[in-house]
Amino acid sequence: MTAKQTVYHVTPSGDRAAAAGVKWQVEGREGRRVLHEPHRTQQDAIDSARRRAREHTPAQVVVHARDGHVRSAYAYGSPPASSPDERGRRAGEHGGVF
Repeated sequence: MTAKQTVYHVTPSGDRAAAAGVKWQVEGREGRRVLHEPHRTQQDAIDSARRRAREHTPAQVVVHARDGHVRSAYAYGSPPASSPDERGRRAGEHGGVF
């Protein structure tokens, strides 16, 4: 059985958190644990997410811009062999959710 890939998202914080000086956050799930980690700068959040991803391979870090679009992504370790693609089907299958 292959390990499930952990995905960490670096996203801008909400308005209330930004008012308190926290402008970026790392969100993800490590097993059953939900991660929500605040950071003052985007680079601090990226560094933290990449460090966590190296510790919990296979993993991916997805960095979002302020407007929410994906700015960059980093992969660590081997992804699961049967992960669904962007249309919801498994590798090698035809059809899927469109």
